[in-house]
Amino acid sequence: DKFYTHSSSEVYVTMVRLFLQGLDTFIHYSIVKDLVLLSCGSSLYNWFITSMHVLFVLWVIHAALNQLFRCSTASIMVQTWNSLTANIKAPKLRNSSNNEWKNATDMESSEDDSTEGESILSSSDASTTDNINARGILKEEGDSEYIVRDLLHHKRVEDHLKGRQGAVSSCVDKAVRLETAIAILASFYMLGLGEVPLQLLSISSTIDDSCVQNQQRLISLTLHAWLLSSLLHGIWAMFLKSRHLKQSMRAMQLRHTSSKANRHRSLIHIFDLAAMIATATYLIPPESKWKMFITCVFLTSKAFAQSMQMEYPKLIWKGLMVVEFVMKLTILRMVMAMISGDAKMVSCILSILWLVWVVSNPIPTPCEVSRSYQCNNLVQNDVADVVFLGHPTLLSDAWALWLLPYSLKERWQPPFWALPLWPLHYLVGYYVCNYRRHLFGDGASYFCCDDNYYGQTRMQNWVASHFARHFVTHQSQVKENIEAAARHAQRTGVKVLCLGALNKAESINGGGLGIVKALGPNRRLSVIHGNHLTAAAVVETVHQCFGDQKVKFFLTGASSKVGWAVAQALRYRYGYDVLCHSTDPGRRKYFTEKGFAAASTLAEGSAYSKYWIVGKYDMAVARMIPQNATAVVFSVPHPLENRKDVRIIEAGTLHIDLTKLDRPRVFTNKLKEKEIFACHAASVVAAYRLEQGASRIDEVGPVDPDKMDSWLVDAKRLGFRVPHCEPVVMEVVPKNQPPVVIVGAGPSGLSVAAYLSQKQIPHVLLEAEKDPNLYGSWSQHFTGLEITTQKKWCNLPGFPMNDKEFPNETVTAEEYQRYLKQYVNRYAINICRGVDVKSIDKGTECSPYIVKYHKTDNKDGKLTELVAWSVVVATGKHRVPLKNTSDDTATKLKSCGIRHVHSTELCDNTTWSQAIQAAKNGRLCIVGLGNSAADLATMILQHFESYDSNSDIKPLIHIAARTIPPVFPRRAKFMRVDTLGYLMRWLPNILQDLLVKLLWWGIPSSQLCNSAFPSHLKRWNKIQGRVPVIDKYGMLAAGFQSGRLVGHGPISNITKEQKVQFSDQPSNLGPSIDASPTTEFGVKVDMVILATGYREECIIEREDRLNGLYKCGFGKSDRFLPLRSISEDAKRIANDIVHSIR
Repeated sequence: DKFYTHSSSEVYVTMVRLFLQGLDTFIHYSIVKDLVLLSCGSSLYNWFITSMHVLFVLWVIHAALNQLFRCSTASIMVQTWNSLTANIKAPKLRNSSNNEWKNATDMESSEDDSTEGESILSSSDASTTDNINARGILKEEGDSEYIVRDLLHHKRVEDHLKGRQGAVSSCVDKAVRLETAIAILASFYMLGLGEVPLQLLSISSTIDDSCVQNQQRLISLTLHAWLLSSLLHGIWAMFLKSRHLKQSMRAMQLRHTSSKANRHRSLIHIFDLAAMIATATYLIPPESKWKMFITCVFLTSKAFAQSMQMEYPKLIWKGLMVVEFVMKLTILRMVMAMISGDAKMVSCILSILWLVWVVSNPIPTPCEVSRSYQCNNLVQNDVADVVFLGHPTLLSDAWALWLLPYSLKERWQPPFWALPLWPLHYLVGYYVCNYRRHLFGDGASYFCCDDNYYGQTRMQNWVASHFARHFVTHQSQVKENIEAAARHAQRTGVKVLCLGALNKAESINGGGLGIVKALGPNRRLSVIHGNHLTAAAVVETVHQCFGDQKVKFFLTGASSKVGWAVAQALRYRYGYDVLCHSTDPGRRKYFTEKGFAAASTLAEGSAYSKYWIVGKYDMAVARMIPQNATAVVFSVPHPLENRKDVRIIEAGTLHIDLTKLDRPRVFTNKLKEKEIFACHAASVVAAYRLEQGASRIDEVGPVDPDKMDSWLVDAKRLGFRVPHCEPVVMEVVPKNQPPVVIVGAGPSGLSVAAYLSQKQIPHVLLEAEKDPNLYGSWSQHFTGLEITTQKKWCNLPGFPMNDKEFPNETVTAEEYQRYLKQYVNRYAINICRGVDVKSIDKGTECSPYIVKYHKTDNKDGKLTELVAWSVVVATGKHRVPLKNTSDDTATKLKSCGIRHVHSTELCDNTTWSQAIQAAKNGRLCIVGLGNSAADLATMILQHFESYDSNSDIKPLIHIAARTIPPVFPRRAKFMRVDTLGYLMRWLPNILQDLLVKLLWWGIPSSQLCNSAFPSHLKRWNKIQGRVPVIDKYGMLAAGFQSGRLVGHGPISNITKEQKVQFSDQPSNLGPSIDASPTTEFGVKVDMVILATGYREECIIEREDRLNGLYKCGFGKSDRFLPLRSISEDAKRIANDIVHSIR
């Protein structure tokens, strides 16, 4: 029967139907069982008669319902199901040829066994005014004359069996009348006369015990014989059945079998189930009942699965048959142990008969010959007209071949349970790529996965026996497999061979040119790559989406045949600007000579446009394409599946006219049922052109932009069409909605802007810096600055640094500026530069804030007002350098003629040379002990190790500090300090301070740096939002230990002799006897570097998050990973803004 489980209502109806049908089966079984027991004699005769009275009453009610509704009780449930799905529109009628009707009839009749439960409508529904049944199928005249005609599945009955005296209808009518007559006769005998009907046929109830024992032994032997014969037949089917019949794949997939064969198969299934039930009842001892229970549950589940209205993969059915075989074998062994004496004789007889039958029957058997004859009559020509040669992409795509057929309603995806089987996939891929063809010939270089007619053209879908990874690892084997498939197509008479995906790669066969040369000049086979039709489909899709708008496109894969043709057509036909991408300098030069702009990196494309045409599979595209971009893709597969923000328009596929197919497709290269690759459709176009008179078509060279449209015209004539795409809206201008204003284009401002871009919230980012290559305060640091933490802690949200572009573990300030620029292009952040914000004032309810600014280019100084919904101030804490100390050290140095610079001013070679020379003379002083001072001291010491390693002069650097922070090495054995800092961020502040003190005390290099400074100086007691000093390469500890770095207290005095005195003793104590002369009388210095950090300045005094005024990047919680904290704060602010707006 047909069961449906698409919805909860259908599940409930299915459960009721199963109960009714199970009850009906149980009644029949109980009747037969009681009759057998009564024939053997029993003292419970009266009880059996009473129970049979009840059972026959139910049977009579069942038969009466059949006659009343003119359908079975199961058919009533089918009608209930139809009422549940009544809102589904009936399919449109279309005129079908007699051949199509007959083919559909053959398919339906071969797939389903006729049962009364499969009925769709009762005859009471036959008298509809429009003569159309629930499935939208036109009924023929005279159908209502028969009781069961409308109960049959539509198109089940073949044309020659229809009519008033149709064999099928009359037989079903007779069967229903026979059932009713038997029910009435039985009820009359049992209820009226109290006797068993047809008592003459039963054995007398007065037989002796020996007869009973003989009868039980006969039953046991019969069941044993049945099980054994069933297993022997299974062995024959697995190992001795012929598999070399020359049948067309189309005929095999139709599974064309006669109605007589279907009835025989159903009869065998019935006897098989009856034998299992009888074995469980009479033979199996109680302690082994659980084995029979499991076996019966399995057989019931298999029968239920077989009755579902869906097709299961052949691999699953083979597995089920193996399990069934093993279960029956186990039961047979148990039966033989109980009746060992008689079983030997039966086994011997059956074995001899089986051997005689196998030997006497030819291979193939007459049944197979008859089936082959039917199939060959069904298909006159067994040779395909066109062949599309594709290949699986991932190793797990092998399941797309093993699990045929599968549903084509959605695109095929590998099952989740296949992922752990990667080693199996690898071995299978290695075997089929390297050995399968060598063992079994050219015909084993591919798998034929689909075979059908499209109109008058027979097309097959071949899948080459190699995967995408083998195009890199086994190029020679891949090339040989493709050429072997072409040779086999040539020998079998195929007219057109179309190469799909990487099978036409330039590195393998030059787009098919290598195959043409390998087949020789006398070949009859036409070889095409289908790129003309693909390029034409791409161009029409692009124009359908963008129309006559002035658009700039960034094209990846521009050097391919399709890509270059698309670039020329888009520019010369529609006037689009196209930036062609290629990593090959020679191809970029060619693009430039042809008048096209060329790009070497994807980052250039991100900055150029948010409209991309993706013609190459490159995972970097998914990383670099701008936020909310539009991508027209024709690469197979494309790399943008995980970019949900990008609108993806597939241009390499067409829609096929399903009405022209002789049957549904079973394999579509992982596409939906109505989809087909444009290059695949090109094979049908090529066959059409051959029919129109072309001798041979060789499409293996470059794509001609002037000729590619003719392929699309022919494709449309044959029923293919370009899928409809909604036009792309260039800009969406929000109505009556003030934007969010972000002040500052540093990491904080960019992070907030990126989050708002993902949520599609309108925003404006204002930046005072004019240079488009500068972001935030990173340009103000000294040359060569390396960010302290690893680059993974410096990533902004949603866009990690690429290891290829940033190969080192850390990045410099210049590299980070380049990364920020990529980040801006990735999220399509629009920055208004040269804008100096002066004030942020509170506005009205509709215009919450008024931002006043003036552009640096505007010389009149007039302020401009901008209405904002929310304002985010992200100018940062490191924007304004602090170039003096609290005791005015800078003024004192200037008055004494000592050259001094701030750390941010070490950006030119002259200043750096002066600092190096001062250190070389031992006259360099660094004021401050932060990460900037540590980096400067480290870089100067590294310079002397690299360039002056052979010199006897050792540098000397004095470091003056007011408070001493903890100094940690970047790496302590296996432990990374920044990673530890990430874990510490989750601890309470008091535990963080305690852990820092423990590390400060426990790490030897940290103790050494701490002891290098006078003990009276104040040490950090609490972190309080400050960042500890990181000794990146251990140069600080080594410098203090060797004496090249000298730690001092703060500068206390500066003399006219350009000497600097340090406070190396407590103020209440006199000079120490251990004090050095340089400390007591001053140190001669030539240059002082003020590493005094930055002054925090902000346009607003405090933030008001409840009313939409935020500060980002000013937090005090960034103790260990400042950039990480900035990203987290930006996410919280963006989510708050989105919530307030929506």
